[in-house]
Amino acid sequence: MGLDLWVQAVESFGFPIVIASFILFRLDKSIQRLEDSVAELIEEEKENGE
Repeated sequence: MGLDLWVQAVESFGFPIVIASFILFRLDKSIQRLEDSVAELIEEEKENGE
């Protein structure tokens, strides 16, 4: 996103909404990787019988 799009978004929705949306979008990727890692660990535990 270019700076002009950020400025327009802030003008339209307000600074807190834009920042919250940005953070949620960025965290979504991290949370998905974390969920995948946990699922993988659960599968490994099931395979090891522990």
